Amino acid sequence: MKKISIIITAFILAVLAASCTASEKGNSNNKNVSMYDLSKAMVQVGGLEDMSYASSQDSSAESAFSRISDMDYGKVDSFFVSYASDGSVSADEIVVIAVKNSADAPEAEKSLRNHLEYRISLYNTYGANQVPKLEKGEIFTSGNYAVLIVADNPQKIHAAFNDFVSQ
Repeated sequence: MKKISIIITAFILAVLAASCTASEKGNSNNKNVSMYDLSKAMVQVGGLEDMSYASSQDSSAESAFSRISDMDYGKVDSFFVSYASDGSVSADEIVVIAVKNSADAPEAEKSLRNHLEYRISLYNTYGANQVPKLEKGEIFTSGNYAVLIVADNPQKIHAAFNDFVSQ
């Protein structure tokens, strides 16, 4: 009887350990993705030139993040933003936010929608020719990621994102 009890306990512990590991993977699927490499892949596929870059690896990361999102930075695992170096010429921008918990992805997506709306209002005052590009901007979530793409061909860049994170 004691052996059966030990075997059942061991089995339950094994099942619990396996389920914890699976749920941890579900909340941290972005751990192995290099945001720098992801940004390069997306920018290159989009044919975007003269882009500036900021990320969670920078010493001023929290400050840079506050310019693209009003989300609590404590919920963010990592992020990057690639944006046209000369904003008076182009509104091109790619933002990827990786949240620590996938339950926060909709909040990150909403913050990117707010950011895009702000940029549209800003460009309406000094760069109206870029407003149609901004209005066609793509915002989506995928797992722990919230993504904003403003470019001439956002679908191509979206596909590059999907390819990169699925590797």
